[in-house]
Amino acid sequence: MNSEKTQRGLTNILLLDSPFFDFVSKCDRIGPEFACVGLFQIPNYSFAMERIRIFGWSRLLTAGLFACMSFVLGCSRDDSGSADDRSEANASMTVTLRGETAGSRAVAPTTDPELTALEEAENALKNVTVFVFNNNGTLDKKHQFSTTGLTETITGLLAGPKKVVVLANVPSGVVFPDGIGYDWFADAANVIELGTQEVATNGLFMSGEGTVTLVADQTAAATVSISRLVAKVKLGTVKIEPDAGHDASKFVLDKVMIMKARGSATMGIPTVAYTPDLFYGGMAGTKSTAKDYLTEDIAADDYANRYFYVLPSDDDDKNTTLLTLAGTYDGEPVYYPFRINDKIGTDGQTSDGTYIKRNTGYVINVTLKRLGSGSSDPEVPADPASLTVTVEPQAWETDLIQNVEW
Repeated sequence: MNSEKTQRGLTNILLLDSPFFDFVSKCDRIGPEFACVGLFQIPNYSFAMERIRIFGWSRLLTAGLFACMSFVLGCSRDDSGSADDRSEANASMTVTLRGETAGSRAVAPTTDPELTALEEAENALKNVTVFVFNNNGTLDKKHQFSTTGLTETITGLLAGPKKVVVLANVPSGVVFPDGIGYDWFADAANVIELGTQEVATNGLFMSGEGTVTLVADQTAAATVSISRLVAKVKLGTVKIEPDAGHDASKFVLDKVMIMKARGSATMGIPTVAYTPDLFYGGMAGTKSTAKDYLTEDIAADDYANRYFYVLPSDDDDKNTTLLTLAGTYDGEPVYYPFRINDKIGTDGQTSDGTYIKRNTGYVINVTLKRLGSGSSDPEVPADPASLTVTVEPQAWETDLIQNVEW
């Protein structure tokens, strides 16, 4: 390579001030010119960077929108090479990350500042790992950004078509092999465990991918949207309106729990697949292994703001995830299990019957009428004909609404 004819490609970052990050900027001289780049972060994690010119600011979006990261990968090479010469290119990326803290996982805050803090925590990036794969699925470069204030650099990208995989808040137990290939993510053995999805420690795992073609002596842009792997299920309202023959004075409501939650799932690259025959629940059941993070104490006058993070679930194996209320009637244990988003709405209802999707919120409003006819099994829902369901598809921050009746 003739060094006198070679221009070194250099990409730096300007990190604008936001609720999550500090201002960072850097410019470097390339020959007679200065190269500066811009990066901005908003609660859905938009990043941008480009060689030579500065990107503009984007308005701050409402916290809780789908998590999204956009960034530019730059490359350069010997300008004396042929158009299809895949010689090594140089790119750099400098980022400062600051994590957020959170309150209780299963009881949502009730004041605006606490709600804001929870929303920020659900959007926080505590670590980011970027994989750049060649078009055949082999690894070009991998880089991880880990803790607050850590500055990292990625260099040595090759020109050509790429698959870009971005993972955020990767649990510490996940180990990526040397020479990882794109197909590794589709392997059913490589999963995210439900128990790792806790905002106060790990943050909520997010993933996404995109494509980009890196061209010699040019800067290519790739926008990659990342979203949470989990869904959020919240108990909305609980109304006790006993039918004739059902005595409200004999009924005590004491718990809300998730049953038959999927225990693990692949990372969503390219799609999400849950682990078969692995179920967790707020109590032990025929299918479920008990996990204390899937149950919360409630009462008839104290049930608001309980929520749980769950992995995506369908009903292909007839074992979809359930929200279950538990109590006693006349001293005997009774359960009221409900399927989540299991029907297509009619008469103006907007439910879509897709069960539980990633990065989606579900609010379950329950009306209990037949108090004495609860199930004896927390994993056996009521006859579907007895349920009234309304679901309104919306973004995470406003949730899907479902009204159910027992």
